[in-house]
Amino acid sequence: MAVSSRSGITILFVTIVVCTFILFPILQVVVERDPQLSAYDNDKNDLSQFRESLEEGEGTSYNVSAILSNPAVLEEVGNPSETLLIIAGTESPYTILELEIIIEFIADGGSILVFGDYDYSNTIANLFGIKFVKHKLWDYNYRDNVSLIESTANIDGQSYAVLLNEPVAIQSAPIPPSAWNSNEGYLNPYQTIFMTTSPNNSWIDSDDDGAISQEDEKASHSGFTLGTRFDMKFEGESLGSAVFISDSSVPINDMLDRSQNEQFLLALVESLIGTKGLILFDESRHTQDSFGASLFQAALGFYFLLSGDTVVLQVIRLNVLIAVIIFTMAMSLRQPEPKRWYHIFDIRKPRPFRSYGHNMDNGILALQGVLLERMRLKYQIYEFDEKSRKDRLELLPKLVKSYNIPLDDDFKKLLGAPTKIGPNDLRGISKKLSAW
Repeated sequence: MAVSSRSGITILFVTIVVCTFILFPILQVVVERDPQLSAYDNDKNDLSQFRESLEEGEGTSYNVSAILSNPAVLEEVGNPSETLLIIAGTESPYTILELEIIIEFIADGGSILVFGDYDYSNTIANLFGIKFVKHKLWDYNYRDNVSLIESTANIDGQSYAVLLNEPVAIQSAPIPPSAWNSNEGYLNPYQTIFMTTSPNNSWIDSDDDGAISQEDEKASHSGFTLGTRFDMKFEGESLGSAVFISDSSVPINDMLDRSQNEQFLLALVESLIGTKGLILFDESRHTQDSFGASLFQAALGFYFLLSGDTVVLQVIRLNVLIAVIIFTMAMSLRQPEPKRWYHIFDIRKPRPFRSYGHNMDNGILALQGVLLERMRLKYQIYEFDEKSRKDRLELLPKLVKSYNIPLDDDFKKLLGAPTKIGPNDLRGISKKLSAW
């Protein structure tokens, strides 16, 4: 659309100047803190070492970047067949529109690599007729403790020893009727299972009682699936691929150098896109460290969805962004920051009670917070989202009944009568919570 007056040019120029020279520097302060499982942070639960291995690998040449807003940017990828989208720890579900964009990306030859477990990864896994089973997985083949399960992955004829931390099982699930309606030929992809649990010696804790019992599901001679790959085809033509690994901790800094995790992941990436190409880490699925940053992230997603090349749409996008940014900065000053989320629940030695008066010990508060967060992730309790520990405790009695959550006496005491917990009880409760 042509600009017919000087006023239109003036409006566009002013909005660009305001965004570029006034608001952008301010936003660097608002969103400077990185989310968990970030490819650009160095905590034990982040993926910076994995990213560096991809960037600096011998014999490979990858351009590594990140998606901060939403998968809509995949529509702008120039060569999908040489592009890999890495999704690790999905802390918010994908929308229908975002899933359609990912489907189109794979149909154009793109590949995805999903690390999931007790999160919202099923929103994308269900598109391929699988699901992450959100119950404790037991396996006789473990190292040091029952949470660290050892397995062997086979990639292009090469075997790798892989160490996983609290993985879940991958099982079949119905494909949503609307997932591939426009391209029914995709419904028969070639599936390869490349990593499993021990045959006949692994169980799913179906009743969540924290132990192996008769009610639990035992693995068959083939074991439970831990890693699977789908190579998509349509009328004989090869399209993109999708790989699912049932543990979001395999690529994190604390686990990358254990066993052959790093070698396995690099070989897996090379099998998907070769020795060169574009690798995108989806940072949009991670909860930001402040309310303001999270809201700004959502605003960016909305901004990119306003597609079009006309001057009118450009002006609309810029002005909508300015309005949302101003609101974001105002609200971020009033909202408390949520607690950081970790996949590895490493409960340190809690401090003993200093008093039995009105001041509750910090160790008790920490254990309460960890238990409530694990309940949220394990049972997908949406009512807990963005709620404080105090608010979650108030909602708990009703949710325990509605979600049918089994709690033993120690957990009931921790949540309902913490003043009855003595110093000698803390260590036992923390160990039980680590294994829950």
